Amino acid sequence: MRSLQKPGIRRSDASPARPGAATVELAVVAPIFFLFVLGLIEVGRGFMTSHLLTNAARVGCRQGILQNQSTKNITAIVDSVLSSQGISGATTTVQVNGKVADASTAQSTDEITVVVSVPVANITWLPGGQYLKGNISGRYTLRRE
Repeated sequence: MRSLQKPGIRRSDASPARPGAATVELAVVAPIFFLFVLGLIEVGRGFMTSHLLTNAARVGCRQGILQNQSTKNITAIVDSVLSSQGISGATTTVQVNGKVADASTAQSTDEITVVVSVPVANITWLPGGQYLKGNISGRYTLRRE
């Protein structure tokens, strides 16, 4: 039976022995790869939180455009929506025509804006996230009926 290898080339000459090379390569590449994957997860978490905050602001704004609704009612419904999503420590600001005011003072056709923000340290999934600075926020504006 004939060999499929070219004449004059032995198997041991084709791949020189490199004991531990794969282990060293893995030790160098693995931390970088896992750091990249964790970064992608955190960026995704940031976008998801931004969407949830905007949705909570929308729900609060829809409540606020109704007659006889105060900032206290808007804040309560926003907190309720956020707590059902597992987000805590959010700050809700209600603006009437671009200025911070109680929503009960708004007249018909005034713009009600609800801004919801949360510190990044409250929403991160990474260990040691308490050292992160900045806020993520969501905003929504509607006209009072």
